[in-house]
Amino acid sequence: MDTRYGVTCSSVNLRSQPDLKSRVLEMLNPQDHVQILQEAGDRMVEVQATRWQPPIFGYLLKSAVIYYEPVEEVFPKVDFDNVAIPSVPASLSFSTFSSWLNSGEEPPWLPPGYLEAIRAGQKPSAGDLIRQAVSLRRSEWDSWVTEIKSQKRETTATIDEWLVILAGGRDMWSFRPERIFAKPSQSSAAPAWVVPKDVVRWTGHVCFNDQETRYKTWYEVKFTKLDREFKGWYKASLLEEFVTPTPDNDLSIPANKDKVFDLQHPLLRLPADSEIEDARKAGRRGFQYIDIKGAIGWAQINHNLCGQFCVAALGASDVIPFLKQWLPSSPRARGILEKDSGTTILDLEAMLDVIKKKYEFFRAEAGTVPLTPGYLRKMLDKGRVAIVGTGLSAVDGVIKWTSRVRHWVVLEDLIPVGNSGWVRLYNPFFNREEVYPLEAVFDTVSRSCIGLWVEPVRP
Repeated sequence: MDTRYGVTCSSVNLRSQPDLKSRVLEMLNPQDHVQILQEAGDRMVEVQATRWQPPIFGYLLKSAVIYYEPVEEVFPKVDFDNVAIPSVPASLSFSTFSSWLNSGEEPPWLPPGYLEAIRAGQKPSAGDLIRQAVSLRRSEWDSWVTEIKSQKRETTATIDEWLVILAGGRDMWSFRPERIFAKPSQSSAAPAWVVPKDVVRWTGHVCFNDQETRYKTWYEVKFTKLDREFKGWYKASLLEEFVTPTPDNDLSIPANKDKVFDLQHPLLRLPADSEIEDARKAGRRGFQYIDIKGAIGWAQINHNLCGQFCVAALGASDVIPFLKQWLPSSPRARGILEKDSGTTILDLEAMLDVIKKKYEFFRAEAGTVPLTPGYLRKMLDKGRVAIVGTGLSAVDGVIKWTSRVRHWVVLEDLIPVGNSGWVRLYNPFFNREEVYPLEAVFDTVSRSCIGLWVEPVRP
């Protein structure tokens, strides 16, 4: 067994021998890093725990360690406009897919341009490739279809469930503490608690319980804590995929900050006013501390222009020309600039109206739409970016949401890692793109945030 890099799924006992009755050397925390050295019998592995120096060696249950394994693609990807896209979206409903499967037609969910290329003979039949993928796994498909139909879930089941079953499960985390229940019901026994740092293994099996008032869809999960292995049911809407960290993206490795994104190619056209360069040459702490004489007619250094910088970047504009557009259009604009005041979300909306950019208000909240990597990634995949409120260290311009100095930034991209991720954002303080862990930008304890989703102008 090759040495592998992994993390613990919960609080687990590190034992001196491959025996659950042997002496406990340490208790590892959820998501502690370990190296798996070798198997030790059917149930345990020898590991090196790297939290301490020198590292501690010992034994854990196999089920207590999560490690990265590439997932085999069941359905082929197709090339469209030089981008590889899934030939079958995981979110596709079972009813849509099964109705199409025996039709002999090309999949209607693919982009129209791709379907036209197939008809013109410029692309191979995607339908043939998808049907072949199902035929190679016919017994697994038939078994799942039987399960779906027995539960009368034909309209609610998704292809993703089958893909998870084929992969042997998927690691998930819960954005709030909750119990694992013996049955898919809150009235059943609850043998274990799960907290947000814990990781459970969804088997792919789903149960719909229409007797429950709120949480009707349940996932079957496996979970290891201390020296106990549990199997039960969890509220599906509380779970999100846990992306196993690797040495190349792990947030605990500071050097990865400079590797995960290519900042040499900006995602936005950043403001390029001569006043910004003047601020830099003058040694001002913030490059957003610019002289706005070109907008208001007299020399004045402003220190609260983060919102205006963000909107200018989203509109592919320089700041001073944008301020000159904004001044006559908003009754609040002149007062904000002359008093060197900050801007509210209502001011941002007014500014976006000036450049005719569509926007959508969002307020992430744990009880409704929680601020999770999955939620952010889904919205970014729609081609949007977000102006979000965070905190700023006025001393060095570092983003830190706990700071009392409030600051607008533009969320541009996100790479989920674990139950967190790396965030790529535009920081107007230095008029540049930067990379931070998700926890530095957002309050991941309350899972709440306020901001605006916007469709930007790309460079």
